[in-house]
Amino acid sequence: MSLNERIEYLEMKNRHKGKLRPWYKKWWGIISLILAALLLIFIVLSVNYIMGQVKDIKNNQGLLDQEAEIKKITQAIDGRGENYSLGPIDAKVKIVVFSDYACPYCLQAEPVIRDLANKYDDKIRITFRDYPLHTSSIDLALAANCAGVQNKFWEMNHLLFSKQDALSNLSTAELSTKLKTLAQELKLNTANFATCLDNKTYLYRLNDDFTDAELLGAGGTPTWFINRYKITGYYPEEYFTNIIDGLLAQ
Repeated sequence: MSLNERIEYLEMKNRHKGKLRPWYKKWWGIISLILAALLLIFIVLSVNYIMGQVKDIKNNQGLLDQEAEIKKITQAIDGRGENYSLGPIDAKVKIVVFSDYACPYCLQAEPVIRDLANKYDDKIRITFRDYPLHTSSIDLALAANCAGVQNKFWEMNHLLFSKQDALSNLSTAELSTKLKTLAQELKLNTANFATCLDNKTYLYRLNDDFTDAELLGAGGTPTWFINRYKITGYYPEEYFTNIIDGLLAQ
């Protein structure tokens, strides 16, 4: 390029200096960059806000789910309120036992329940619920409930456990006859008892108890819930005494 051509080029470049400037150095480019930066900041802040809201919703939902689960478990332990209990409803210590009249460990636990109820009187409440796992368990539990409607639940409860061996190997017909004989021993209205037993009137209670026991993961009998604290199996009276005394001292 000659000197004259270079001079002309520089003059032309100088004349078009504004037009040749990069777009981001022009006024509209600067404004565009500022707007883009503001938009980016807005997007970031919006995303952070949304994420925070989502987190709060999840946390709140988690609390709601937890509360719902606690309520579900509590209802499963307490049942619908038709089971038979010893002790006042407002007792400080509440014991719920899922038991089976044909279970040998439940037989061992039966005097423990009575002794605890007598020892602590109005300080504890013990509720008996059915978890029938053996062949004869349903008929035995139905018999107890049919006696209960005549205010003899605990008497029949004791009788069924005390005669566990004699009742365990009977056929269905033989067991039904034997249970009606026990009703006579307790001086129940035998006609009403027989109708109740034959019609399986309180089978729905057994279904409720069984469903709740399964939901709570009972696994076997006896299964105890002491102020919601779960233990499974037979334990001597001293074991329960230590727990109850500790709870009453709180």
